[in-house]
Amino acid sequence: MTRPALDITGLGKAFGPHAVLDHIDLSVEPGTVTAVVGASGCGKTTLLRLIAGFDRPDRGTIAIAGRTVADSSVFVAPHRRSIGYVAQDGALFPHLTVGQNIAYGLRGTLRGSAMNARVAELLETVSLDTALARRRPHELSGGQQQRVALARALARRPVLMLLDEPFSSLDTGLRSATRKSVSATLAQAKVTTLLVTHDQEEALSIADQVAVMRHGRFTQTGTPSQVYRTPADSFTAEFLGDCVLLPATVDTASAECALGTVPVDAGGVHGAATIMFRPEQLTATTVAADAEATGVVLASEFLGADVLLTIALPGSQPPIIVRQVSVDPPGVGRRVHVHVTGKAVVLGPPQ
Repeated sequence: MTRPALDITGLGKAFGPHAVLDHIDLSVEPGTVTAVVGASGCGKTTLLRLIAGFDRPDRGTIAIAGRTVADSSVFVAPHRRSIGYVAQDGALFPHLTVGQNIAYGLRGTLRGSAMNARVAELLETVSLDTALARRRPHELSGGQQQRVALARALARRPVLMLLDEPFSSLDTGLRSATRKSVSATLAQAKVTTLLVTHDQEEALSIADQVAVMRHGRFTQTGTPSQVYRTPADSFTAEFLGDCVLLPATVDTASAECALGTVPVDAGGVHGAATIMFRPEQLTATTVAADAEATGVVLASEFLGADVLLTIALPGSQPPIIVRQVSVDPPGVGRRVHVHVTGKAVVLGPPQ
């Protein structure tokens, strides 16, 4: 059985009376990417600092590639943990060239032509022209700087790569392109990676495993599809994307709600409950004047490929949002029937 590249058990950390992390358990398989996602202040950067060795945990165990690096009696220094670390701003040395920045991580291991060859190899690994080795960091774009920081972190062939909000300072278009480039580089190098971010889309798109953090605890850990499609609670559901929440009466495999009888993953829940759909699970179509309708279109927001429809439901139920392709959607004021794709998720008692 392959041992985890990173194994965390019962990890806790407090600063004074304030508990930042409370009983964190996490296992990361070799060669995979795990994203820890949560709002600012939830404890995700503290978790990264504990793994890197910048801070000591109050309790719990951290093991990297089967070697304990922190527990009640062991604390291995950061430079002896075989980790790479890329900070939010890249943290390149402004007075050094790109080549010298990358070579900084190789000091004491290579010299002369061997050093230059390794620097060139690393630049090619992160899809940068080797001619950039002579430039200073300020002469590069933000995305190029982040890739140089990644090359420097890869220089010593770390067992584990830690990425701390590495794309948050980039503009939207550059962030997406840099994220894809970095993801491809890490996959090609087969480097186990832990990424912390507050960007839900980033976490879902780049990771093999996603851990959602709230107030120093994980609310759910699983594949991107699992945490998005079948969230464990309403916080996880709403943090990871837009939700349609409806009161319902749940039976074994179905529920009665304002949309009619819909299939559900009941999870042992029976009776009154709140169920959840993602907006893209719903599609609205216009019905004839004498046909039964689910509701009426109150507003339509064109988003290019998609359109967001706000639909009023009968009674006191708040309007719902439906996301569907923008080709010939029902117009404002139209009576519509809302079709359901897939199953609803039962989140618990009525809210």
